[in-house]
Amino acid sequence: MKIFLLSCMTIVVLSCQSKNKEEGNASKTTTAETAKPIKTEVNDYGKQVKGHYDKKEDAWISEDPFYDSVYFNGSDFESVRRLVDNEDEPNMGLIDKQGKIVVATKYDGISIGFTNGFCQVGLDHNWGIVDDKGKEILPPVYSDIQAEKDGIFRISKDNKYGFADKIGKILVPPTYESVSYAGEGLFFFMKAPAQWGVKNFKEEIVVQPEFTNTGEFVNGKTVVQKKDGQDYVVYANGNVVKK
Repeated sequence: MKIFLLSCMTIVVLSCQSKNKEEGNASKTTTAETAKPIKTEVNDYGKQVKGHYDKKEDAWISEDPFYDSVYFNGSDFESVRRLVDNEDEPNMGLIDKQGKIVVATKYDGISIGFTNGFCQVGLDHNWGIVDDKGKEILPPVYSDIQAEKDGIFRISKDNKYGFADKIGKILVPPTYESVSYAGEGLFFFMKAPAQWGVKNFKEEIVVQPEFTNTGEFVNGKTVVQKKDGQDYVVYANGNVVKK
């Protein structure tokens, strides 16, 4: 009988120890999960930074502890930094002379002001586009962006080129060795050095790559050269006529 009672007591003790261990592990897991940092994306576009405009200094004197004061130096806009604890956190945006944030402070590079309603923004050595309403049109994932006519942007990624429009639609993926916007919905593409052809934005070949230079279509035509040094009139419908 003593042996039986001892065995029962041993089982109860071991069971309690096991339960306590499981509860302890669960508590540790809950604590660890609670400690995970929550990442939030900053979007302070439109924020009014407390402070005042100093006309003599041409500066916005910030009275907000989270934003630097800025000097415009004759410009309508200037880059502004949001003060952060983590120095690696992107914290650059654009502010106007009324103290309003016009490009959110979530980048690490920015062009000062807007050109035709667009501002280039940088992040991790890449570039994107934000419009004058604060909307990110193109994310900062391109190594280079060049504004063309007609609201077209030439984009570059991994040393390849393509095009996007002013609402952020990718018209031509960046898969070409080189491209040149030609107007009227057409572009020159390079097959090899000194071998340029013409395509439309559906990437249909209009003219085979046989020209040594590029041009711009005006009223449905442009003039370019072949290796023979002669000028040729290239029409938007694909016809080529020696000049």
